[in-house]
Amino acid sequence: MLMSCRPNVHGATSTAQGIHLLPMELPSAAVINPAHNVRGKMSFIRRLGLGCIILAFLGLLYVPAYHSAQGPLGIGETTSSGPSKLSRYLKPVEELHGWSFNASRNLNWYIHPHINTTILSPNDSCTVSPSPYLLIVVCSAVGNQQQRMAIRDTWASETDLNSYNSTAIKVVFLLGQSDNETLNNSILEESHEYGDIVQEKFIDTYNNLTIKSVMLLKWVTTNCPQATYLMKTDDDMYINIDNLVKALKSRPQSSGTLIGALICHARPILDPKNKWYTPKYMFSEKMYPNYLSGTGYVMSVDVASKLYQSALSTPLLHLEDVYITGLCAGRAELKPVDHPGFSYVQRKLDTCTLRSVITAHKVDTSTMHAIWNKLKNSNTTCREKNATVQHRHGRNVGYFPVKKRASSKHCG
Repeated sequence: MLMSCRPNVHGATSTAQGIHLLPMELPSAAVINPAHNVRGKMSFIRRLGLGCIILAFLGLLYVPAYHSAQGPLGIGETTSSGPSKLSRYLKPVEELHGWSFNASRNLNWYIHPHINTTILSPNDSCTVSPSPYLLIVVCSAVGNQQQRMAIRDTWASETDLNSYNSTAIKVVFLLGQSDNETLNNSILEESHEYGDIVQEKFIDTYNNLTIKSVMLLKWVTTNCPQATYLMKTDDDMYINIDNLVKALKSRPQSSGTLIGALICHARPILDPKNKWYTPKYMFSEKMYPNYLSGTGYVMSVDVASKLYQSALSTPLLHLEDVYITGLCAGRAELKPVDHPGFSYVQRKLDTCTLRSVITAHKVDTSTMHAIWNKLKNSNTTCREKNATVQHRHGRNVGYFPVKKRASSKHCG
């Protein structure tokens, strides 16, 4: 049986069976009001957007801002299991080994300026009388015992250093720690035998050289503030102490000294495969400040103190010479100055050349003895024109493309 329903003129409905249906419930005015409906939607969108902003802000706060990727120090270090998920998307370039995108570059975390971090130290480094005129600190790797022995037997031999009489000269070797306990134990024995080892509490790796150099400044300013001059050099360098002392004695005053092989217009290397790669998050400028080659530079002890204080507020850069004599020197308003006796290139084994210079780079143990014998035993007479200092030519020397070499005391 078919049923039909149809509204009557008064809003009531009926069926063929006479069943009366109730009128439909009308929606409220708020529902059928278009303006009110739009405002409701807009309010919901605003609340949703505000919620997203709050969540994003909380997410950014959660990203760890400071932690060390390697834990260079054995005390108070902060370690990291790797970069955060967010940093993997944010980092513009490949990370530098040992200094991840998230790693803290606050030197205070690694140097601990108010804590004694020295493991080994010579007892008489700066207690000699008179006070040291020149303190030479050789930065040496933990495993480089042969290089240290070659230096002790040649330019840093006790008999040679004692020949300066009233001019007290002291040579020490600065090391960090190894993760090899056998090597660490051998350093302890070496220190007992020779008494010229300074060992600080940090992991001795190539990318920690800046930490090593700042540790050097910390140790000297703490233990040898009465010294006149400080030289930082490496264990593959031959130092002509005769010429160095003559150059320092000829200065009108000792204070404010910061000299070495000046490098100008050096640009960061952006190739991750290069040994001296510098990612943008470590150094974002197109050119390094003028700086002295880390192979060997000399400063007065008042400058050492200023550089140390500057380093404690300067973000770390893994290239120690750029950092110490460029960035920190700039903040301390110190100007590195070129001296022709210093060089970062390998010298020719020519007696007259070697007699005229202060430093020779890339010297292995056998060459160290060869230079020593040439300078001590040769009767060669050098004419003045042959005794000129070998200049520093060439591009891409070391870890920088050099736009213009420093052939004078100033770079443009």
